[in-house]
Amino acid sequence: MANVNTPFERGFGKYNKVVVVNNETKAFNTTGNFGAAAIIVAEGSTTGTATLFNGGTIDLAKLAVDVVYEFGVSSITCNAKDVYVLFR
Repeated sequence: MANVNTPFERGFGKYNKVVVVNNETKAFNTTGNFGAAAIIVAEGSTTGTATLFNGGTIDLAKLAVDVVYEFGVSSITCNAKDVYVLFR
């Protein structure tokens, strides 16, 4: 039986990688970037969209700053403001 008490067995935490998107469109549906599970809008006046993995978009301007939103994200497009994309 595996030792689930080590950080490796637990996966270190709920999220284990972060990518910052700023003033660009970044895709998260390829092998190297697969697994984007949440976003944080880090700055006010952020504009752009989050495209969800199974379809649909969310307007980033409508989201509160510094809140973790657990969306399966396939891409982010934003202005010159930071959006953190968290991976499991």
